[in-house]
Amino acid sequence: MPTPSLATTLRDTGVGIGNLERYRFDSMVLDPRYQHFIAELITLRLFSILEGAIADIAYKLVAGAAYLNGNHPIRLITANSMASARTAMLNYRRAKPRQNLRWTKAKDIRDSTSNVFPATESFITYARAHGYILDEMRKVRNYIAHRNAESRQGYRQVIRATYGANSKVSSGAFLASNRRRSVAKVDEYLANAKVIISDLARG
Repeated sequence: MPTPSLATTLRDTGVGIGNLERYRFDSMVLDPRYQHFIAELITLRLFSILEGAIADIAYKLVAGAAYLNGNHPIRLITANSMASARTAMLNYRRAKPRQNLRWTKAKDIRDSTSNVFPATESFITYARAHGYILDEMRKVRNYIAHRNAESRQGYRQVIRATYGANSKVSSGAFLASNRRRSVAKVDEYLANAKVIISDLARG
């Protein structure tokens, strides 16, 4: 079986995010309410791409892939496939096997890979470095997707951190508007997602 490559992950996610950037650009001529709706859809899809890319990079690294800079990670176990890498993350050296792996917070990324990488591994270091924006994107995404009390609390935390006070602003307006910011949040998230994926794959 050929050694997996992180370059393909970077290429495929680049195509996906590029499509979202075009949707965002095309939507900017529309009425604001439609811009808001499209920005929410973009954010949902973007976070799905980001979550999938983080998992993909982790599986490939355990399955023998090198970072894009040519260096190899320090592996506590090496798998012979991406599926075997996932199985190892769930079971290898765990007192109690995990039922699932999580990739949406820096802490979850570390917990999911704590038995296959040392804490100082580049993949983990970059995940921690981007922990704040990952968490913000997760909270906004969860609010759009669920609209429940827990997700609303997380969204309000993002609003306070962004504007310095509580503000009644819809998630669509928060994402698409640049009235209070020079760069709209959805554009910021699109750019940040590319940076996060690139850093995790770079080594």
